[in-house]
Amino acid sequence: MRGGGSFSMDELQMLRDLPAVANVSKDRITYSNAFKQVCVIRYLAGESPTKIFREAGLPPELIGYKRIERSVARWKAAAIKSVSGSDHLDDSEIIAQLVERYKRALATRRNLDNMASGVPDLSVPVMSEGAVGAHASIGALDGDTAGIIIKQQARRIDELERALVALRNKLNKEVPAAPNVD
Repeated sequence: MRGGGSFSMDELQMLRDLPAVANVSKDRITYSNAFKQVCVIRYLAGESPTKIFREAGLPPELIGYKRIERSVARWKAAAIKSVSGSDHLDDSEIIAQLVERYKRALATRRNLDNMASGVPDLSVPVMSEGAVGAHASIGALDGDTAGIIIKQQARRIDELERALVALRNKLNKEVPAAPNVD
């Protein structure tokens, strides 16, 4: 395996079989919208793009590290631009908005799939035209994705708490004790 360049026939077939890949040609990959959305959310939550791709069955040695880096940067920029008021939001607020958007899209897709098959899915709320701002239930987000997001947020909170303790300790060392005046 090598990074970048043209794919062999075996590599093309392997890539076509992955849910993360919408389409692939000899020298171009089009990723599924769901993969792009989950990738951006996980990346903003602190995960490595290489790890995300590897877990999706997309080995960086085959895809190419530069291709992964450029794709994630492009998707991140588009996602941040799509979140209204993102100039003043931190990563966790952007993640929350993207997760809500992803849940609504997933619920809508399931509703459309169910209407097409004629089998109602009562676990997913029906999204009407007037429900643009409505929130889908957490059940609309698959358990693995929700678990990953929660785990990443917990890790980030832990990192921030440790950094805060370190800063407080550093501040306490730098501030000399007040002299005793008797």
